[in-house]
Amino acid sequence: MPTIASQRLLELTLPVGVTVALQSEAVILLIRRDTLEVTVTVPTTVREWFVEANDSANDARVEDWCDYDGYDASSLAEIEHNMATEVLYFVERLLSRELRLGVDERGRTKLIWKVENSWLQALPIYGNFD
Repeated sequence: MPTIASQRLLELTLPVGVTVALQSEAVILLIRRDTLEVTVTVPTTVREWFVEANDSANDARVEDWCDYDGYDASSLAEIEHNMATEVLYFVERLLSRELRLGVDERGRTKLIWKVENSWLQALPIYGNFD
């Protein structure tokens, strides 16, 4: 049975420059903004998801993923609901915010998004999905 998160991604109304498609055993959401591409991949039968961001202007790249099985005694329904909520929350922010790749003080590439007047880390995924 397809994950709730993959089903909900397919139901989204998307702005220009964003596509979503079922490819093989995953739903792929692709955001293109100038030289930046962000891909969110949600398998249809596995409770995990992946995000990758690439900037063709400088060959910068960052990726991360989340998985949901085996961490506590939550029911399958709770796990499915939590994953779908987190995926959609993250995607909604990707769609509504300015995005860019940046480098932290250790030289690691990050996807950052603008929240009010600050640039905050979006990827690697930072737990609270600010």
